[in-house]
Amino acid sequence: MLFDRWWRYASIAVLSLLFVVGSYALYRTYPGRQAVSSAPGSIEPSIVNACGTSKSGETANPITQHYGESAYPWTNEIRWQCVYNIEAFPGRNADDRFRAARAAAIANGGGVIYFPAGVYRFSDTLVLSDNIVVRGQTPTITDAQSPNFQPPTRFEFPQYEPQFSGNGTPNETAFKKISIEHPGRDANFGLVYIDLDRAAVQLAGDPKTTQSHNIIIFGLRNNNVAEPDPNVPDRSFQKPWFRYSSRFAANLKIDAAENILVANNRLNDAITDNFEQPGYTVKSLNGNDILTYRDGGKVPFHYGNHYGIVVNRSGQFQPSATPETSPELFRPGIVIRDNWVYHTMRVGIHAAGTGLVIRDNIVRDEPDKIWWTDATGLKQPRGANTLENRAIDWSGWNVEIEGNDLEVYRHRLGDTGYLSVDGEGILIQACCGGTTVNGLTIRDNRSNAYLGLYKVGDIQNVSIDRNRVESIYVVADTNNRSYSMENVRVENNTVSSDITVVASAGGRNNAVVSNRGSGKISRSCHVQVRNNMGFDDRPCLSALN
Repeated sequence: MLFDRWWRYASIAVLSLLFVVGSYALYRTYPGRQAVSSAPGSIEPSIVNACGTSKSGETANPITQHYGESAYPWTNEIRWQCVYNIEAFPGRNADDRFRAARAAAIANGGGVIYFPAGVYRFSDTLVLSDNIVVRGQTPTITDAQSPNFQPPTRFEFPQYEPQFSGNGTPNETAFKKISIEHPGRDANFGLVYIDLDRAAVQLAGDPKTTQSHNIIIFGLRNNNVAEPDPNVPDRSFQKPWFRYSSRFAANLKIDAAENILVANNRLNDAITDNFEQPGYTVKSLNGNDILTYRDGGKVPFHYGNHYGIVVNRSGQFQPSATPETSPELFRPGIVIRDNWVYHTMRVGIHAAGTGLVIRDNIVRDEPDKIWWTDATGLKQPRGANTLENRAIDWSGWNVEIEGNDLEVYRHRLGDTGYLSVDGEGILIQACCGGTTVNGLTIRDNRSNAYLGLYKVGDIQNVSIDRNRVESIYVVADTNNRSYSMENVRVENNTVSSDITVVASAGGRNNAVVSNRGSGKISRSCHVQVRNNMGFDDRPCLSALN
């Protein structure tokens, strides 16, 4: 009897031990437990509650940490304290784990999906959601303008591997994005401290109707971004494997109704994926001949030939817009500051807003550039082609552009002997999302290119002060008619060429004062000129009234 009881207890003990060992073995071999990245740590059992996982992460508001407690109070609407640590979520790969973490966050009202330091390899576009911020580990060096800025949390997306035969490599194998689930209404979302490779951030909807707000892009490093132009190849004369980097691509493209902070990001500092295309063909200027470039470096697929930061400038707009004609260009709360942007074509910072702030950014470009096609990639370039090559293109009212360090170079166009047109440092113009000017401060900027308010229509309440630029061009008149200006002051600037301030329909309280330069001053007669040094002051131009 005692023996039977002992045997029964021993059997129970052995079975219990086998159950524990088996459960542990199953846990260790569960597919979601396998390494899906080189990120340290492991997937651990964790409780998901109404405010994150039991294994948490960083919970402080990174914006107030960086800019002070009173800065951008709307960022406190994000549930920073509710952290969903990616290590708590199993899955076959990083994509699955992200989707599991996002689902948990959505089910509990949002928060932060936190990725500790490591490399996470994704195969497809990531879709953000309402009230969710994706956050990486805070780097040791938090200043994105430092060459040593490198967030320890790295997201890697597929590389486009070109095939120089047949139809080429399908575009769908690469060119992924980080997008938003409902671009017309989602709010309180963004990205913080991530080294993002081979994915654009596209949080853009219809700027005319969007209700999205409270968007943060902060501490991002972003490289190898491009989109293939859908019109290349033109199979009537180009090989099916040709590709051309779309001029409309951007590292960051965002549309929202209110409150966008794009700050402390580093874009295109380590482009590695450019590839040459030997034998690329274009049509001649008259369209009758086909030119073949044997040198594959003449038309490479280039990951820098696009926009850097685009905010509320997607779409088509009336020229010289106002809040009545294009309200989408006058959204409040847009701030673009402390970014480092490298680009080799189009525009570094392209933004619009009422109260728009563009401050303390660094924009860099490539000198001695040469390009062998027009902007479409289909034709031989002509001397009048534009590739834009612009540092800042802005629009809106009550705008502040201050403390930016800008570098701009134009392309030499093939063997024409001409440089591409445009090439501005700071520009607003009537077309292409431009507005009239009412309230503007441009102060303490440095640029090797010119500063232009170019044929925009009526200009009011402008201070252009203490800038060091190539030239200054403030002209209200458009190609269609004359306009006026009032309360415009251009003072204390240092220019290497000319200053032009013209409004043929008249004006008042306008002045060019205490500037230094070596060119000429051209002005309407209603513009006062005094205490300028080094200029040839030309006779004034009479106004219409």
